[in-house]
Amino acid sequence: MKKSYSVLLMAFCLAFLSACEKNEETHPEGCVQVRLLDAICRSAVLQITDPAYYHLGVNGYVKDGVTYDHVFTTIFPCTLPSDNSARPNMGVADKPFYIQILEQPEASDPNCVSCMAVVANAPNKTIPVKFSEKCNY
Repeated sequence: MKKSYSVLLMAFCLAFLSACEKNEETHPEGCVQVRLLDAICRSAVLQITDPAYYHLGVNGYVKDGVTYDHVFTTIFPCTLPSDNSARPNMGVADKPFYIQILEQPEASDPNCVSCMAVVANAPNKTIPVKFSEKCNY
């Protein structure tokens, strides 16, 4: 009887600890370095360039015959970085930039005007983000 309580207690602790680890992996608190692969209007496909966060993306996104891994779809906020690193309507930027992953999308700005177009063949995985111009790296 004492053994079954010990096993049950160990299983509970293991389940509790693994739940905590999953939460940290899903929503990192720091900056994640990404690269813009494709965008139209505010819809974008980003590639994670930091190996520590590869697990957040999906593999197999194809653009112009090239397959990319560690990617996800997002909707950019209305305010874009001032350094032109991620301007959806100015073509694809090769320069990496930093984002923060959010648990939920930020509230939309009622004054933000955007078209309804989305990136064709975009990954099904969508992650809400905000730009992070200053990172502690």
